[in-house]
Amino acid sequence: MWAAAVGDVLHVYTSRGTRKARNLAAEPRVVMHLPDPEDVLIVEGSLRDTGHPADLPDVVAAFAAKYTGPGDVAYLPGVDPTVDVVYALVPRRVMAWRLADFEHSQRRWEAP
Repeated sequence: MWAAAVGDVLHVYTSRGTRKARNLAAEPRVVMHLPDPEDVLIVEGSLRDTGHPADLPDVVAAFAAKYTGPGDVAYLPGVDPTVDVVYALVPRRVMAWRLADFEHSQRRWEAP
């Protein structure tokens, strides 16, 4: 899943007709993580529907700035006509560590 940050908010997108969007409408809780097994970041939280990409130009611009490959453009919000919902991650708990220094690098955060 492609993600882009605007300020301190992480955004993801999809089409409302997908299984993913239907599942999120019924149950917005998620666990997201980076793909790097050496530098770990795991976020538990929920995805909040923030509306259509046309209403979020700063978010659309962040995706366009991040995903610049020739094969990426067609799938970006604001370009792909099927993309009709953007979500904002609302974190509840975060865990992070570096595998090379696991004992000293562990960090945890939990929402109040």
